[in-house]
Amino acid sequence: MVGTIKTERLILRKWKEKDAEILYGLACDPDIGKGAGWLPHKDTDYSRAIIRTLLMDDGEYAITLKEDPESPIGSIGVRIGSSPKRGIDREDEAEIGYWLGKNYWGKGYATEALTELVRYSFVEVGLSRIWCGFFDGNERSRNVIERSGLKFHHRNEHLFNAMLKEYYNETMMCVTAQEFFLENKRQLRS
Repeated sequence: MVGTIKTERLILRKWKEKDAEILYGLACDPDIGKGAGWLPHKDTDYSRAIIRTLLMDDGEYAITLKEDPESPIGSIGVRIGSSPKRGIDREDEAEIGYWLGKNYWGKGYATEALTELVRYSFVEVGLSRIWCGFFDGNERSRNVIERSGLKFHHRNEHLFNAMLKEYYNETMMCVTAQEFFLENKRQLRS
C-alpha cells in the first residue's frame, strides 16, 4: 500500500507516533470506541501504543483534512486476507474499517475516505472483493457504507467482543471488483 492517498478534501496518510495526543483527544470519546468495537483510550500513552502496535501496519491510514494534514480527524484501514469467522474466505479480498472523531460526523468525510479506499483497493491493488461491516444500531455507518457502493451480504449474530465483554451483531456489506468496474466505468475512463 502507498503512504499517501488524496481525495478532493482529504489526505489519507500513515500514522506517526507524534499523532498520539490528537488520537487520544478523538478516541477517548466512548461513542467512538463503542461504534468501532473498542474501549475508549485512557491516556496519550495508550494512544501511542495503539499507533505503534496497530495503526502503523500496512494499509492503515490517518484521515486528515487537506488544509491541515498534520491533524488526524479519524482513521481508516484495509486488511487484506481471510477472516472465516466473519465470512471472508479468500486471500484476494479485504475488509475496510474506519471511524471519525465526533466533531467531523455528518460532513461526508467518512464516505469520501471509504469510497476512495475502495477505488484504490480495486484499481491499484487488484483485489477481488471489499467488505465493510457495521454493528446493530450504527445507522450512520450503514449509510456511509451504502453511499460508498457496498451492498448487504450477510449478518453475523451473537459474536463476542472480548475487549468490551459483550455480545454483538453485525451486518456485512460488500462489493466485488466486477460490480465496482461496471458501476464506475464511465468515471474511470475520464
